[in-house]
Amino acid sequence: MRIRNALFITFCLLSVTGCYATITGTVVDGDTGQPIEGAVVLAEWSITKGLGLTYSKSHEVVEAVTDKEGKVTISGLFNPFVNHPSLTVYRKGYVAWNNQYIFPDRKRRLDFKWSNDYVFRLEKFRPEYSYLAHVNFLDDAIFSYTAGEKKQSMTKAYEWERKRANEERMKQK
Repeated sequence: MRIRNALFITFCLLSVTGCYATITGTVVDGDTGQPIEGAVVLAEWSITKGLGLTYSKSHEVVEAVTDKEGKVTISGLFNPFVNHPSLTVYRKGYVAWNNQYIFPDRKRRLDFKWSNDYVFRLEKFRPEYSYLAHVNFLDDAIFSYTAGEKKQSMTKAYEWERKRANEERMKQK
């Protein structure tokens, strides 16, 4: 009887907390619907620590790169104590996609549901957009307390854009 109760409680915890199965998705051009190869997808789970004054600490970071069909698989995480993951998709020439906020106005994203076969639609980066604002958006989206090597692909992917942002910053002075 105790084992059955323990299993029931465990099942309930897992079904209402931060457990995420492996998901699949496709990254496409928002205008054409064509698959985007080489897009970096970064998922980061955090855990809230402390009593009273709490803080979040990075728990797990997973990166994946899309194949020639734009397909990506993101390993899930089975831990009832993790927070909802932050998910960011980036490819040079496109606006970064984030499951929490939308660039450039940083409005909250309300159209994302963690599920299989999700289609990530990337918008082309427009000339009127600021590289400086976009890099700040990316830095905020992939902020991590983990070591840099855990998000190496994402950091390398937009390194070129960081240089453009610095040029923009210098012109503003």
